[in-house]
Amino acid sequence: MSGVMEPALLTTEYMVKNFIFIPALLICSQSVFSQRILKGRVMSEETKKPIPSVSVFLDNTSIGAVTNEQGLFTLNPVPAEKFRLVATSVGYETFDSLVNPRLLPKEFIILLKTKPEELQAFEVVPPDPDGWKKWGKVFTDIFIGTTPRSHDCKLVNPEVIKFRLHADNTLTAYSKEPLEIMNYDLGYEIKYRLEEFDYNFNTRLVNYSGYAFFKDLALSHPKRARKYEEERLETYTGSLLHFMRAFYLNKLDDEGFEMRSLGNISNPEKDRAKKMFSLHKDSVILDTTSNAVYIPQPAIGSSTPPYIETSTVMTVDSTDYFRKMLLQPDSVISHQPVSGDSIGFAADSLIAGLYFPDSLEVSYKLKGIPNGYRALSKEHKQETHPVSQFVFVHKRPVYVLSNGYHYNPYDLKVTGYWAWWENISTLLPFDYLPAKR
Repeated sequence: MSGVMEPALLTTEYMVKNFIFIPALLICSQSVFSQRILKGRVMSEETKKPIPSVSVFLDNTSIGAVTNEQGLFTLNPVPAEKFRLVATSVGYETFDSLVNPRLLPKEFIILLKTKPEELQAFEVVPPDPDGWKKWGKVFTDIFIGTTPRSHDCKLVNPEVIKFRLHADNTLTAYSKEPLEIMNYDLGYEIKYRLEEFDYNFNTRLVNYSGYAFFKDLALSHPKRARKYEEERLETYTGSLLHFMRAFYLNKLDDEGFEMRSLGNISNPEKDRAKKMFSLHKDSVILDTTSNAVYIPQPAIGSSTPPYIETSTVMTVDSTDYFRKMLLQPDSVISHQPVSGDSIGFAADSLIAGLYFPDSLEVSYKLKGIPNGYRALSKEHKQETHPVSQFVFVHKRPVYVLSNGYHYNPYDLKVTGYWAWWENISTLLPFDYLPAKR
């Protein structure tokens, strides 16, 4: 869940002209975690001395290690495709890099910069001493979420979070230490490095990012492993992670996803009304309709048809109807079906590009929505299955790996069901693989 943006691999113009998906070049998510090993060393950028007790991990996975006294670490296995490598330690700025495993050196050197005592934004005005009392529930509802999973997902160390309310009514939160989260429902212990958190009370827009490292509780509680797997599978189906993996494999239809365009098109009825009034200068528009009537006949012989067809013609004044059509907007939402082929392209042999010029509606047809989501607004009460929306805010593609990881995340705005569902209480690691159904 990193907020760091990577440079675009293709320009929008090139991508639109080459809008073709090549699944034959893409590998299956079941095989991406091959037996590759990453060995490295963490040192201070200023002194070049090794730093012990640094957490080094692949973002949003359970693959990680802690450096020894010589600053050495080993990660095994690592993916055969690009991954985000993170290194964190109290007193240092977070290291974050998108790594290509095909270009790994024998020893991966990580240089950490010393972090200032306080973030600059908090130096002028100190954090609110009663911050958690005032804003703790707001933070928890956004960060942990209000899904059914949130009830058994607990923030263990809330005291490390500091808050500040800005003059523009934006709430900012930060923490020097990793947040410790226990998700008893899904069976994960999560250490989350919070990099930024901003919530605007006026616009109700939220922006937060950070890095997550998972520990699987099933390893220490094997009797609960089956329950955890059932809960994880239920959480996974229909999720954003599920969508991204299905998109990568070009199996959105097979996996139960349906997409429709939310772009504006010319209003066909208004266009028809304009044409009719241009043809009828007297502003009177008459429509003629004919109806076929079948009159039963007595059977005279085997070759005699049992019915006689007659037609009646009616003339209707449609002027008022077309005048009403002229009052409609010039454009309407198309809501036309969109195929996976039309939104995807192969960026290279291991990366799929995702882009659509208009807003995109994504529905998951194989699942109902929780009552908690229905209660959020009247419009949700009419929905029978999860419906979310994508907007490519900067008109640039995002790039998807086979494990479901996608970047640049800030180029993709998600609203609707996923905006409610996707949070820490439903977060699954990228190395999670559902059991075969």
